[in-house]
Amino acid sequence: MTDDSDDVRDALATLTNDFEIREKLHAVPPHAVYEVAVDGTRAVCKVARGPRADPATEARVMEYVGRETGVPVPRILAAGDDWFLAEWREGLPDEDPPADAQRARILGTGLATLHAETEGAFEATGFPQAEDGRLAVDARDSWAETVRDQLADLREYLAAFGYAEVADEARSLLADRPDLLSGDDDPVLAHGNYLPAHVAVADGEPTCVVDWEHALVAPAEYDFWRTAMPLLGGSDGPETSDVFAAFREGYGSVRPLPTDSDRRTDCYKLVNAVSYLKALHLQRQRTGQAKARFAARASESVRDTVAALRSEGGPRSEGER
Repeated sequence: MTDDSDDVRDALATLTNDFEIREKLHAVPPHAVYEVAVDGTRAVCKVARGPRADPATEARVMEYVGRETGVPVPRILAAGDDWFLAEWREGLPDEDPPADAQRARILGTGLATLHAETEGAFEATGFPQAEDGRLAVDARDSWAETVRDQLADLREYLAAFGYAEVADEARSLLADRPDLLSGDDDPVLAHGNYLPAHVAVADGEPTCVVDWEHALVAPAEYDFWRTAMPLLGGSDGPETSDVFAAFREGYGSVRPLPTDSDRRTDCYKLVNAVSYLKALHLQRQRTGQAKARFAARASESVRDTVAALRSEGGPRSEGER
């Protein structure tokens, strides 16, 4: 290839001299994904393209899922600190397929399977990390602390685009009101980005799930809404749609629906709105006025939700008592 694939070449050269870099499949910072051939076998190589990338951890998450659950994932063939090589799997969509009721139900059953088969495997919420060639968890003392640290990471990225204060408002709310996230379920492995483009489907069931870079050890309710909101229309009343009903039905056919509370749901919408701002700048699918309008709506959604939750009052943080 003629593009900047030297890092892919360097990674594959640690394995064999018989390799070919065929095509760049995907390039959204801080990663790039390539179709390659290694010793004549078709495969996928994902490489880091920035300091915030962590392919090594993603590889360990995929190995864990493939070993401990029935969720179909590509087999990891090799991994380094800033790359991994995985088997080629057919059937993944080239673009986001439409979110119809049939696909939504399949997504619901697939997500519930991941949650059901990792329930009880983790003692506390936190962030997956690679440690001595295995999956470990950088755990936090509470789910509220995990979410605050997630928002702090988003803030670090958004500061360069003038949106640091949006993440600050959300994080400050949860620092003052950790009770807003209390009462949630025990942690499971959350995919964090379980969207149609990342799930191959055939014969009414998932056949391959990719893009585990956003995985988190979190309550199932977080991942449920993390999937539902972007898939089913964000905050504009997806709960009433046939697609949402199918997603719920699919999820509930595998395991009980996550315990639900309006306040926690509002908090998850808050975190999602902040993460959408990051995706807006990473994926560059909107430009010009469309980009500005989306950013304004997301920022307004955060501020409105923060104001509404603060107006309820409630217990203050431990440090203020």
